[in-house]
Amino acid sequence: MTNTSRHRAARRSALSPRARTVVLEFLITAGILFLIVTTARWIFAPDAPLGSVLRGRAAFVALGIFFGVVNTAIIHYSMSRKTAGHMNPSVSIGLWLLRVFPGRDVLPFCVAQMTGAVAGVGLARLVWGADVGLPQVGWAAVAPQPDWGFWGVLTAETVGQLICMTLVAALLIRPRWEWLIPGVVGLCITGFIMILGPMSGGSVNPARQFGPALWAGNYGFLTAYLIGPVLGAALAAGLAAALRPPLAPPTVADVLPVDIGIPAAPVPPPPFPPPVAAPAAAEGTVCPDTIPPEFLWDDPHRI
Repeated sequence: MTNTSRHRAARRSALSPRARTVVLEFLITAGILFLIVTTARWIFAPDAPLGSVLRGRAAFVALGIFFGVVNTAIIHYSMSRKTAGHMNPSVSIGLWLLRVFPGRDVLPFCVAQMTGAVAGVGLARLVWGADVGLPQVGWAAVAPQPDWGFWGVLTAETVGQLICMTLVAALLIRPRWEWLIPGVVGLCITGFIMILGPMSGGSVNPARQFGPALWAGNYGFLTAYLIGPVLGAALAAGLAAALRPPLAPPTVADVLPVDIGIPAAPVPPPPFPPPVAAPAAAEGTVCPDTIPPEFLWDDPHRI
């Protein structure tokens, strides 16, 4: 092993699996925001070569399809590698409320996503120069139409994330359908950009609006863009909990011998040996953001 390989291995071993996943979440979010600002610069700037082709709603259609595909690929890769790839604080909070993401990782993930968004926009400024701040580009910050007020934007952001997270929750409780999650989320993102983009802005991601708004100094409706997706994710988790089938009530045979002191009949031995419980997770591992097949057993990752 060369000295360079030894140094890289030492740096990897210095970070716990949880810390590496948080750093990866920062990098993925920064990368997606850099891509958002880059596409905005090359579509909406006065000298943009794509500006003459993609005008008005056609630009939102193209952006919706492009970022739907990009997010699908990122989420698919993240799920296959058992990393997170949320890129959205409301997603991390929603998965925690759905009890498939550890609560101790919610705050680090949200901080990584928000700071990653700021870093991604800053990297775009460094690469593309002052063009990203032109009025036509506006640092890629979204904004509603003039007839949209605060409550309209808040409602659109809430309903958008409510729909997306409800679909994700429906797929999470059926492990054989988990492979559909990346495509479903990608389709939701495409719809947000194509439908909500020209009207309310269609962010549905607090980090996606926070980074551009901070660089642009444009805080109009920022509260709605921050609160709406989180509220939608919380409502989706509550809806999933309300629709979850209740546990079967105990039968008379389970309760009667204990209540009146009648000895219970002997239980015959099982025809097969009991299943071996899954080994406990190593300290510092990060819970994947999908329900594993053994979710009916005692899972040390679930909280």
